[in-house]
Amino acid sequence: MSRYVFFLAAVLVLCGASPARAERERQNWCKADRVPTIQVKTSTDNVTWDYSKSEKDLSNFSIDTINPYGNHIITDVGGLMQGGIELAEQMSYRNITHNRLQQRCYWYDTITVTLHIKPTIYIAREFPAGTCKHNAIREHELKHIEVDRQIVNKYASIIGKAVKAELDKQSLFGPYKITQSAEVEDYMNKRIANMLKYYSQMMTDERKRLQQVVDSLNEYERVRKMCN
Repeated sequence: MSRYVFFLAAVLVLCGASPARAERERQNWCKADRVPTIQVKTSTDNVTWDYSKSEKDLSNFSIDTINPYGNHIITDVGGLMQGGIELAEQMSYRNITHNRLQQRCYWYDTITVTLHIKPTIYIAREFPAGTCKHNAIREHELKHIEVDRQIVNKYASIIGKAVKAELDKQSLFGPYKITQSAEVEDYMNKRIANMLKYYSQMMTDERKRLQQVVDSLNEYERVRKMCN
C-alpha cells in the first residue's frame, strides 16, 4: 500500500473580494450560525465463519503478515482472518449569501468518520468443529479481530481530536463569488480527506505491526503444541 503524504494546500486560488474589503464584509455578515458537529463512529460486523476451504486453498490466500518460520519453510495454513478496517467520511456544509455582493461564505456543518471492521475467519475443513485443532485455530484467529477492535477504538479518539484541531484552525471560508460554490466545497472536502488519508495510513501501519505480533513464532508454536 503506497504511503500517503499528508499536506494541505497552502493557498486556495479563488477570485473573491479584495482582502481588506473581504475582511470588512466578513465582520458584518460572513459568520457561521453554529459550530461544526464532529462524529467518529465505530462498528463491527458479526464474524463470518467459513469452514469450506481446504488447507491448500487457504495457503493460496493473500495475507498481510509474514510467515514467522521464514519464506523457505512451507507450512500448511489451518486458518486465517480476513477483513481489515474500512475508513469512510461524510461531510456537509452550510453557507450564507450576500445577494447584493453576489458572494457567499461557507463553513463545515457536520463531519462524520466511520471506522468499520468486517471480519471473516476461515478454518480449514480438515479440522471439523469440536476437534482440538479447530478450537485452537479459532482461539488464535479471534485474537486478530481483538487487535482490530483495539486499533479502531484508539484511532477513533485520535482522528476525532485531529479533525477538531483542524477545524479550530479554520472552519469558515469566504466570502467568495457565488459562482465558485463547487470549487470551494471541493477544497473544503479535500482539506479533511487528505488529513484522514494520513491517519488511515498511520492506522494501517500500526495494525500490520500488531497483527504480526499475533502471528509470532511463539504463538504459532503454542497453537501447534496445544493438540499434540
